[in-house]
Amino acid sequence: MSVASSGFSQGENKIDSLKRLLVSAKDTMRFNILTKLFNQTNKTDYEAALGYAQLAYHQAEAIGDSVRIVEGGRMIAYSLDDLGRNDEVILILNKVIGIALRNQKRYPELRSKLKFLLNNAGIAYMYRGNYDSSLSYHLKSLEIRETEGDKKSIGTSRNNIGIVYFKLRDYEKALDYYLQSLEIKRELNDKVNLERILINLGLTYNSLGRPNDAIASFNEALDVCSMNCSDAVLKEGNYGLGTAYFTLNKSEVARTKFIRSLELSKKLNDIRYSIENLIGLARIERSLRNYKESLEYLNEANDLAQGSEYTEALISVYKESALTYNLTLDYQNAALFQDRYIKLKDSIYSGDLIKNLARIQTNYENRENLKTIRLNAENIKLKDEQIQRQRLQYFFIVLVAALIIVLALVLLWANRRQHIHNAALSEAKRVIEEQNKQLTVTNEELDHRVQEKTQDLFDTNETLIQVNDELDNFVYRTSHDLRGPLVTLKGVCNVAMMDVKDELAQDYLKRLDLTAAKLNAILTRLLVVNQVNHIEIEASKINLEFAIDEVIAFEKEKGIPSRLKIDYSIDPDVALTSDIRLVKMILENLIDNGIKFYNTSERINPYVKVRISKGKRGNVKIYVEDNGIGINSVDKDEIFHLFVRASERSETGGIGLYLTKLASQRLGGGVKLLETSDKGSKFLVLLPGDINPILAKRKALEEQRLIEKAKRERERKERGSQEDDEEDFI
Repeated sequence: MSVASSGFSQGENKIDSLKRLLVSAKDTMRFNILTKLFNQTNKTDYEAALGYAQLAYHQAEAIGDSVRIVEGGRMIAYSLDDLGRNDEVILILNKVIGIALRNQKRYPELRSKLKFLLNNAGIAYMYRGNYDSSLSYHLKSLEIRETEGDKKSIGTSRNNIGIVYFKLRDYEKALDYYLQSLEIKRELNDKVNLERILINLGLTYNSLGRPNDAIASFNEALDVCSMNCSDAVLKEGNYGLGTAYFTLNKSEVARTKFIRSLELSKKLNDIRYSIENLIGLARIERSLRNYKESLEYLNEANDLAQGSEYTEALISVYKESALTYNLTLDYQNAALFQDRYIKLKDSIYSGDLIKNLARIQTNYENRENLKTIRLNAENIKLKDEQIQRQRLQYFFIVLVAALIIVLALVLLWANRRQHIHNAALSEAKRVIEEQNKQLTVTNEELDHRVQEKTQDLFDTNETLIQVNDELDNFVYRTSHDLRGPLVTLKGVCNVAMMDVKDELAQDYLKRLDLTAAKLNAILTRLLVVNQVNHIEIEASKINLEFAIDEVIAFEKEKGIPSRLKIDYSIDPDVALTSDIRLVKMILENLIDNGIKFYNTSERINPYVKVRISKGKRGNVKIYVEDNGIGINSVDKDEIFHLFVRASERSETGGIGLYLTKLASQRLGGGVKLLETSDKGSKFLVLLPGDINPILAKRKALEEQRLIEKAKRERERKERGSQEDDEEDFI
């Protein structure tokens, strides 16, 4: 304890001494003192170090010394990197890199500094997710190092390039660069930072699905530094071991490793590894079907990722959240996170990124043209195979659509047949009643026949209920099972769009991806239909203003045309006790309908207006009006039917208004189209002010039905027992 205290005291004394010298120092001497103050504080006080670095930079500018300007900029970037301010790191590094490039012939020492500046810029761009820029800077740094012939420096640069390829998920190429770096280390018998390369190798083996190789690499890394391993190495090593053991289905060992790594990450204030370890723990809990705990870890990771610049980690959070919500059957949240995952991933792995990467690698690897030609031939072959698979998948989508149409026709046929059957039963009952009046002597026999017919009708209704339940289950399972192939299709499309360079093929892939997204949206809405049919209604007093604000916020998140305005007004005497989920569904679909079909004319200011007032007998009236393109009059009566589309703009296959009607009916109300024209449409939803009496009535009817069902079951059993007794008697 006394040694540490003594060292700290000596450091403070030296800083105080330098500060006293700084008061009277000028020009180059002042710059040198500020540099020493930076070196004294950059390991302990990042903010103070940044302040000294900025003063040194401005001092160098004042004396016009290009070499010292570059050095001052490097010190600023060093401190900003410690503070996690990557965007500012990139700005200052690009500025001093430009100065170094312009003055390297005049000041040869700048070329040596340039390789470090390029390397630091590459790391900063990588953290921000700009992998093409990162790779470009690292390759330029490598060119300088290869020209100088410093093998140790070359090994460091190859390790950094491997990290970029790892981030790009080109794990084979990342592995190649890491192994080259490791070979140089072993050739030079250089053990400095050897454990970091072994850690990188282990992470890459994990990504390549080689957990045993990964475990060996991590253990070797920890053996290299032994008792002197830094917290950073222990953090990364434990995380990598946790991932490898989880791949080997050793969940408890993996959990221990992730928890240890998470503790170290929080101690080091390392947000990225905190997020990665939380994701690892969430995967373990999900594999054990502890979905609540899994979502808690993911929510914590999401909170950390939202406030950071680690885009890759945020992509993983969105992906894992979508998978977990799918398993909990929360398809709305699953779809939300899936959409965020796709958008964020597309924003990083864009076509421009792929083109830039290709250009950068081509400029650097011209000497490998023959190998590139061979790889291109293999890529063309792979693309042809992918196109063939995509054609098969497209055929499958068409087949599924045809099956859905057939299912709809079967439902229509079954409905008509049920009407005919009911009409026949009504006619039979009428005939029986007339015969009862005419033939009193056969009254007992006719009563018996009426009872038989009534029993048949009850059995038919029970059968119909069972068939409807089975049909709902079929729609649910079919929609759910199709989600997996659709997600796979979108994934294949995304990967193909990264690999395919042909513009026509890119266009086909984008259209196929868009079609898959639309079909995915339709399947999601079908699942919502099933959910509305089976949801257990929960009555509560609803804050309509809060509900509308949530719906508008959700629509803004999805995207609202910039000129479109949404207004609402609620009468002060309106009181609504109902199910908040179904009420929000009604509002969301009607407002979304107005947004989708808004008028794009520049002469019109589009709007959607919601007005809620109190109706007769305590009912609540919800009016939703827009000045959009309107609905054809021939569609007015059919617009609330399933799969009826009022316009080609509809992206959900005519399900939104059907859901509105279904939710309204479940709440004991209804919806209708009051008026429509080319100047807009106006809908009215009428809901009971208090749904509790309706719920009580429905419950009583259901209990009565169950009692009647049990009664008839007992009668059926008694008749069967009586017939058996008669046969024994005979």
